[in-house]
Amino acid sequence: MKKLILMILVFAVAVILMYGVDAYAAKRVYVANSGNNTVSVIDPEKKEIINTFRVGVWPAGLACDVTNKKLYVVNSSEADSTVTVIDLDSSSEVARFKVGIGPMAMTVDAGTGTGYVADTEHMVDGKNLSHTVSVVDLKTHEVTEKIDVGAGPFDIKIVNDKLFTSNSGEWKLAAVSLKDRKVIQKVPVIDTPLGLAISPDKKKVYVAIHGKGSVQVFDSGDLKELSTVKVGNTAWYIGVDTSKNKAYVTKREENAVTVIDMKVDKVIGNIEGGKGPIGIAVDSETGRAYVVNHEDVSLSIIDTASDKIVDTIKLTPATESTYSGSPWGVAVY
Repeated sequence: MKKLILMILVFAVAVILMYGVDAYAAKRVYVANSGNNTVSVIDPEKKEIINTFRVGVWPAGLACDVTNKKLYVVNSSEADSTVTVIDLDSSSEVARFKVGIGPMAMTVDAGTGTGYVADTEHMVDGKNLSHTVSVVDLKTHEVTEKIDVGAGPFDIKIVNDKLFTSNSGEWKLAAVSLKDRKVIQKVPVIDTPLGLAISPDKKKVYVAIHGKGSVQVFDSGDLKELSTVKVGNTAWYIGVDTSKNKAYVTKREENAVTVIDMKVDKVIGNIEGGKGPIGIAVDSETGRAYVVNHEDVSLSIIDTASDKIVDTIKLTPATESTYSGSPWGVAVY
């Protein structure tokens, strides 16, 4: 028996040495298709769509709860304003709950069983009346309270005991104490803030500044501005490779992604790709960044070692909307 086990181990090692470990093993990429109210499930190894979920109206942000194997889809249409819950094992919808008007993003604190949803946009007479983050009990799928954070919270991230929001309607970065769920600090930014990211050591907050084509970097402790990194035109979202300390900034109108070295906060690359890159998710385990291209309805796969596009997967255009396909958010599980 011992000889048999030894032979199996030797054979397994030989296979790994010959062919390498399957970096994609069991990984799936999820893309929110805003134009046709669906989420595509993609096998990145086969480079094909393997499943499609119908969700709410105008799905945008995605949040993946790895611990409890749930995918949360934020349905951003003002008339909908819900979150669809997908069980990742059964690939089926298990719940849908109402949040604030015009939500765009969600983050999950699996440890406390709490979700936080940015209620982004409700325009009345040219004024954005959305000011809140909805706090959700993930067991009951009920909104337990709403935190007034400021006008138009667009993206949302948790760092230790704080929640950060990019308030697009008032050009500010807000920090919320998760202990008492109150805003404890706000600092102005230079233009419309959109995507947020956190450095691997959790000491810095990165804010994509849409109007100025920049990324502002703040200390996560006291929100002191540390630097401003010029990236090009109209920055949107930021993905982080935690193993390589790199940030990837999508530039929708420039059809490119800027790469930042997060150790020194300097631009080290520019990746030209599909039309209208917007949502981005980075999988540090496999060394891949996934970028959804809003205009040409595709998914670009970037090798984070070489910072080159290694594959492009065409997504399904919308069949019920003239706004073709329009993928927005992306997540990896």
